Amino acid sequence: MVSEDSEYNKIYNAICSAIANLKEEGIDIITKFEKDSGFIGIYTSDTSILKRAKNGLNEILELSYSTAEHHPYWNLIYNTSEIAKTTLDSWNENFSLDQIQEMLWRNDEIKNTLNKLEK
Repeated sequence: MVSEDSEYNKIYNAICSAIANLKEEGIDIITKFEKDSGFIGIYTSDTSILKRAKNGLNEILELSYSTAEHHPYWNLIYNTSEIAKTTLDSWNENFSLDQIQEMLWRNDEIKNTLNKLEK
């Protein structure tokens, strides 16, 4: 366990203790601890990597939705995350023509933004 010198470490230690108790009961849990970012993720053992990726993308989408349009990178994060969302949502199926057209449009938006940033 990590030492008790920060709020993160206190939470980390409490969660590790709870996880140990659950494992004793035969409940398997997947955890992800990222001290630098303050992130702690807990997933059931049957949570697929695809579901975990969608969950992470939701954080990026939230940033893109809450970033003001005047920020120079807003269009980049917004359109790339929307392309990623479409891709993950369609992971086990083919893209529709509408989805492809929308992603191509978003790609053009990304390219236009990059061209503006290049100047």
